[in-house]
Amino acid sequence: MATFDHSRPSAHLWKGGLVGRNSRRWSIEFLQATAVVVDVVLAIGSALLAAYVYQGYFPADMSDLLVSVSLLAALLLVGYMALRGAYRIAHLSEARHQAVWVLQGWAFVFFNLAWIAFLLRSTEAFSRGTVSLWFVIGGFLLFAAHGFGAKMLARAYVEGRIAHSRVAVVAIAEEVGAIRIVERLAREGIEIASVSLISPSEQSAAAAEEAGRSVAVDVRTALADRRLDGIFVFGSWNDRRRIEELKAVLSPVPVQMHLFADHEMERMLRRPQVHVGDLIGLELQRAPLTRLDRALKRMLDIVVALVGLVLLAPLMGLTALAVVAESGFPVLFRQHRKGFGARPFSILKFRSMTVRENGDDVVQASRRDARVTRVGRMIRRTSIDELPQLFNVLKGDMSIVGPRPHAVAHDDYYDGLIASYALRQHVKPGITGWAQVKGLRGETRDVEQMRARVEHDLWYINNWSIWLDIRIILLTALKVFFDENAY
Repeated sequence: MATFDHSRPSAHLWKGGLVGRNSRRWSIEFLQATAVVVDVVLAIGSALLAAYVYQGYFPADMSDLLVSVSLLAALLLVGYMALRGAYRIAHLSEARHQAVWVLQGWAFVFFNLAWIAFLLRSTEAFSRGTVSLWFVIGGFLLFAAHGFGAKMLARAYVEGRIAHSRVAVVAIAEEVGAIRIVERLAREGIEIASVSLISPSEQSAAAAEEAGRSVAVDVRTALADRRLDGIFVFGSWNDRRRIEELKAVLSPVPVQMHLFADHEMERMLRRPQVHVGDLIGLELQRAPLTRLDRALKRMLDIVVALVGLVLLAPLMGLTALAVVAESGFPVLFRQHRKGFGARPFSILKFRSMTVRENGDDVVQASRRDARVTRVGRMIRRTSIDELPQLFNVLKGDMSIVGPRPHAVAHDDYYDGLIASYALRQHVKPGITGWAQVKGLRGETRDVEQMRARVEHDLWYINNWSIWLDIRIILLTALKVFFDENAY
């Protein structure tokens, strides 16, 4: 059976509540026009009020410069809100979105006004106090109007006092499913003229024919009573035969008909689309980071790596001398690792052990490992051995922040034990990461320890932001001398 919503239905919406109730009809165009007029009036009115409060005068005619500028401000605000989709009927009752959009739009207006005044060299023509007060008063009034208005409209929708459309509903569902459908439509300001139920469990041809006739009678009765704006059909898209039968039965009714998807198909249709010629595809898996995200992350990587190399160059030089003095050349240790998309690269570290394992059998370092040199023990304890990876970052093989790359032998081993292990390679590996600042570093003695590390890595990938990277960098700097798992 198709499902339409996971929320708990309100029984009054079905049992004589909104079905058949005569709501006050407000057209979509009227609601949209009202929102536009309110924005224009508040944008201009707040300017006049600011001038009266701050300067004690009220512009008397259209020739006043403040009136002209406030008209331009109103046009800019309406244009911004229209481009953001704030006047779409589906968004007019969303209080949070309306409040955010109008504040963003008001800031956009003043930025453009300031830029225009700068280009025209006319900033001296305006009172800074009046303009500042206009920004505050206008922002407050617009925020209050959009937030309060959206909440009042949403409440009026649910209570059935206002509707912008009147439809007949045909649902291939049980009664519980129909209640959920009606509830969702009511929240969007749609009056339900009639609801026709067709049981999804009934498969006989005779029953289907009888159900079709009953649906047609319900719809014609609703249309005879008052105007219908549409027929909404709800059902599983897998039930193509029944949908085609409904289409045939209802085709004589002179009203547009819409087929709505069930819950699973609805989620699929909300995915981004790709068009290749006349072919249409749905995105099943998005890239972990958008192009803009990758550009921001790359800029942060380059800046941090360059600053780090400049500031830490003396320390890196002394470390190199200490390694040579204790165990000779080479100073750096190179080991194969898997990077973004499992692409192989050579990671750089200061040599801290007497061995240079880089094959199919790599033994993890453990506490009091005899293979670690005296210098190596100190630089591993403070993570100084990782500093050459700043060159890996500049080269593009690594990022400052990301899942820590493991030896290829360990990747192959854990990939067969943890199903989501390979998902770590959806982003570049990092010098530090979310798992590391949460204490998950060092030797992994069992699979559960590695599983916990992978879970933290995947959380980082799914919740990435530039601020999260900065936070991890700062936490790493604080933990570098206090991490008991570094050895």
